[in-house]
Amino acid sequence: MIAGIARMLKRLRGDERGNLLLMAGAALTGLIGAAGIGVDTVQWYLWKRQMQQTVDTGATAGAIALSFGRDYDSSARSEIARTANTAYTVEAIRIPPTSGAYAGDTGAVEVIATTSRKLPFSSVFLATAPTIRTRAVATAVAVGDPCVLALATSGTGVEVFGSADVSLDCPVASNSPVDVSVDVGGSAFLDSGLILSVGGIDYSTGNLPADAAIIPYGLPVSDPLAGRDLSYSSASCNYTNYSVSPSQNVQAYGGVYCNGMKLQGTVRMHGGVYIIKSGTFQVNSGANISLFGDGGVTIILTGKNSNTVATVSINGDAKLDLRAPTSAENSKWAGILFYQDPMGSATHTFNGGADIDIEGIIYMPKGDVTYNGDATQNAQCLLLISERVRFGGTNNIENNCNVDIDPWAGKAKVVRVVE
Repeated sequence: MIAGIARMLKRLRGDERGNLLLMAGAALTGLIGAAGIGVDTVQWYLWKRQMQQTVDTGATAGAIALSFGRDYDSSARSEIARTANTAYTVEAIRIPPTSGAYAGDTGAVEVIATTSRKLPFSSVFLATAPTIRTRAVATAVAVGDPCVLALATSGTGVEVFGSADVSLDCPVASNSPVDVSVDVGGSAFLDSGLILSVGGIDYSTGNLPADAAIIPYGLPVSDPLAGRDLSYSSASCNYTNYSVSPSQNVQAYGGVYCNGMKLQGTVRMHGGVYIIKSGTFQVNSGANISLFGDGGVTIILTGKNSNTVATVSINGDAKLDLRAPTSAENSKWAGILFYQDPMGSATHTFNGGADIDIEGIIYMPKGDVTYNGDATQNAQCLLLISERVRFGGTNNIENNCNVDIDPWAGKAKVVRVVE
């Protein structure tokens, strides 16, 4: 039998038939192996991409929570669990990051997660599956300095109504978290390159520029003047029921004006602080209000109590040409044109066909401001901070401010993945 097998092998040694089949079989083994490795490699890259998206969203959620003073760790873990498409291990969720460009930044959230699973082909020659490690860092980054900021934490913060045409060469922001935090309705048009809100932004096609950056459900903008010393004294009255008739041409001086100022004629205001204690700073139709030339003015609206805080009323066909003091003219009130005592919640109106040219900060942290009717508002430098803002008519607000105003602009921020 052994001799028979030897004779058969000897015959096969010289037989070249079937070589191709043998080589094809050997090559097919390698081909299948390479295909298997390719499939596993694609799967690893897919998991890498999916895990990167997962840690990106986790870091973003953590940074948003951190911005609102909430638990960033639980927010990040919850988002990771919601978005993960494979088994994972969270290696770290921490502030500040320990490496990279944001190392040591207590406003940045770092998330690191891994995944590792055996795959059919690669497990043949790999004792352990490779570990896929992904990392993301997210933080709030500044995107602009709003010249219109509504501080309200309920209701609509910014409203542009009717056929208003509002031109802003600067961002507008609303801190209200409701669904309609910014409302641009009717045939109104709000021309701003950046519109942000903590809540929703309600608009239709044609209400906003096609290239406007619209960021709803974002971060609030901090009140930039909240920590500034704006104390004053209104104990005694320098003037009571102050009134200028249409035929008069007078000069006005800083002081305490009890029960308001009713301006109907020509008034040239000397530089200084004008404290309006109750009543209204009222500029009627036909009035012409301007500076005397010796400095800017600050108009403070206050009252005996929260129910009597003074208001502003600028009416049709009046002219108002005022600016805030510079730091050289008044270091305490530099940059502030109108200020409402936050103890009240008054409503202030710039109404009708008023020709208004003002420069400075309008700061009414608990007051509502309305630019209404056919107002032509032309401000080369205006920073408007109030509880709520309503725009009607035609308004043109620019942000060509100086060093006394620019530092007080709030910083609008959005959370982004930065690493």
